[in-house]
Amino acid sequence: MPVRVLEPSSGRADYALVMLHGVGADAESFLSIGRALAADLPHAVILVPDGFSPFDGGGSGRQWFSVRGVTEENRPARVRAAASEVSTWLDGALAARGLAPDRVVLVGFSQGAILATYLAVHRTPRPMAVVSLSGRYADDAPPDASAGARAGAGAGAGVPVLLVHGARDPVIPVTSAPEAERALAARGARVTVRIQPDLAHGVDDAVLVEVRAFLKAELPQP
Repeated sequence: MPVRVLEPSSGRADYALVMLHGVGADAESFLSIGRALAADLPHAVILVPDGFSPFDGGGSGRQWFSVRGVTEENRPARVRAAASEVSTWLDGALAARGLAPDRVVLVGFSQGAILATYLAVHRTPRPMAVVSLSGRYADDAPPDASAGARAGAGAGAGVPVLLVHGARDPVIPVTSAPEAERALAARGARVTVRIQPDLAHGVDDAVLVEVRAFLKAELPQP
């Protein structure tokens, strides 16, 4: 599977920033966002993989799970299956870099954001931080009341999650952001929400400002 890689500018990778693109796109289309963040993350190796499956809507794009016939009822199962694949890939990618399985930050857009937020609270160990851009949370499992107790034993409750969403998003409505906030908080995450009033379904300079500030606040600084 093709993976675009930006090596750490410091020459030392302390963690991996893994970027998950949207449906019908590919790693190359998301690489520019990685480059925009790289200067502020000198000890991060940035990995941008292609979606694991060809986009079934046609063209040369990729997807993490099919949206053909997707409904509110069947989406969680598709997300769960795709997230399991991504988590297994993450384990291998981190091990290949000599990094522990918790030394990962996830940044996802749209479909990639759906996976990132799912992994924020279901991956073991949980990521260092998660950024969701124009996404939603999809899960049919109830919150686990023991999550906090398990995290105290090392599973990592309180994973910081940033949700950034455009108020004018015609693809995934902005109401998905507060819904995701409630669901993630109920599962032990520490959530920050930023609504961009003039943004549709995309990433602009204002979004990058929010992402940089969040990562600077939540990640170890050199």
